[in-house]
Amino acid sequence: MPLEVIKSKIGTAEILQVVECEIGASFRDLLPDATPENVKSIGWLKAPYRNDDYSLAASSQCFIVKINSRILVVDTCIGNDKNLVEAPQWQFFQLEFLETLDSIGFDRNAVTDVLCTHLHVDHIGWNTYKKDGRWFPTFPNARYHFARKEYDYWKEYGTQDTAFGKAMAIAYEESITPVVDAELVNYIDMDADLGDGISVFPTPGHTYSHISVRIEAGEEIFIIGGDMAHHPCQFAHPEWALALDSDQKQSEATRRKVLSELSGTPILFGGSHFRSPSFGLVSKDEKGGFVFNGVSKEI
Repeated sequence: MPLEVIKSKIGTAEILQVVECEIGASFRDLLPDATPENVKSIGWLKAPYRNDDYSLAASSQCFIVKINSRILVVDTCIGNDKNLVEAPQWQFFQLEFLETLDSIGFDRNAVTDVLCTHLHVDHIGWNTYKKDGRWFPTFPNARYHFARKEYDYWKEYGTQDTAFGKAMAIAYEESITPVVDAELVNYIDMDADLGDGISVFPTPGHTYSHISVRIEAGEEIFIIGGDMAHHPCQFAHPEWALALDSDQKQSEATRRKVLSELSGTPILFGGSHFRSPSFGLVSKDEKGGFVFNGVSKEI
């Protein structure tokens, strides 16, 4: 079955969101503070970000941004054929991701840049695809941008004799090492200018070296925040940390800092797991809490 593709335009940038699957059910354990009772108290949080029973709705998706002569893929989802021993619900997917790109006339050979906000398994999967028992770069003519500190941290973590260490070692073997071996990787600082209005800035907490993407598209600016916030409910409650955050206090501090800087500005923020409309403006309510105001830019 072809995957959902959402087409949007922000300023001079054209954006494709390829929606891999629904992952909201995972948040029952991963965001333990976001109980239906607590979510119900967030008056502004409506569908499509929550369900009728006040459980959370969320997606695994990637963003493809066309700007000037660049085609940038941000976060590459879960992927097919991956041996995700720590996430059996995603293990050995067989989804029509590549077929969906073909069906909309998108040439993956034309991609110039791939950027992973961090290197967890659900953000690196379609870095590669499997053919005849071997892994190949999905975007063979692109530069894959990884934060150097993020790459080094998880590569070292994969040497640990723990369940998650072994899982990260497998993820590296399947989704990272093949693009390294193909000499496609550009290791970047957490605060780097990639040209054409594309830059990154540090948003640590979910991982120690997590980065977010800022894109200046003519008169409009937008941010793809990766997992700086997994769900809009964390705007109302920045202290609601993910169970898997490397540093929960830091992830809260990062959210408060970024949301404070964005509040009241015309800069759009989008989360990698936010249901569509995935971009929105940040404001404050009468009590001073942050609000996510979804803005549709679909075309």
